Amino acid sequence: MSITHQPAPGSVEEATGALADALAGALRRGDQGVAARFRLDSWDQRPGGLAAVRVLGADVLVPFLLTGQPLRQDEASLVRAAVRAYPAPRGHGPEEALWGVRDAALAAALARLGVDAAGWEGLAATGAPTRLAPGWLTLAADLVRLSTAAHPLLAPDLTRRLGDRRLDVERGLVRAVLRHDLLSAARLSRWLLALSPRGAGAVALPPILDLLETVGADDPRVRFETAIARRLNDSH
Repeated sequence: MSITHQPAPGSVEEATGALADALAGALRRGDQGVAARFRLDSWDQRPGGLAAVRVLGADVLVPFLLTGQPLRQDEASLVRAAVRAYPAPRGHGPEEALWGVRDAALAAALARLGVDAAGWEGLAATGAPTRLAPGWLTLAADLVRLSTAAHPLLAPDLTRRLGDRRLDVERGLVRAVLRHDLLSAARLSRWLLALSPRGAGAVALPPILDLLETVGADDPRVRFETAIARRLNDSH
């Protein structure tokens, strides 16, 4: 019998897991879930709440994007407070480039919900990486970290540039499944769906999503990532 990792009470990890769990529940409940049962604006009142919003980035807005529910002004203000409290690192290295993609996706998600994030303190200089990793292993690792941009509408330039790298993403997904790295597998599944409607390709995604939902049922982050992938797959 496996022992489930338990994050420390009051930690950012615990708050992030709790927020991911709430967001996954909103997606599972359907189109009325966000408005009826989920309030993003309460997450600044718990330990690690603002940090959790920053960790999940654009993903905190995905349920609103996928269900059509409006983002209230107080919720937008909370996202801005999280960005201000936990600013992106400044510089020109690979780490900063990854932050640029994540924050570009966040700004794009906000824009689609009617919020202009121009001039927000703490956002990274946005833009796609100037160069994608040539090897599939490194590329897959980078895309795992960029999963908040794995939505067809949030990172169109990066998605376009990945158009001829689908096989590399599939290799990363298969490796993650074989290594039982469920979170990485769920995130790479999202990228495959962003690259191709209904996951058309050598790897059949629906059985992988079934596996992740079953085996990853005890991990809120896996549940959330898989719920996003499932909604993206069903929306095509």
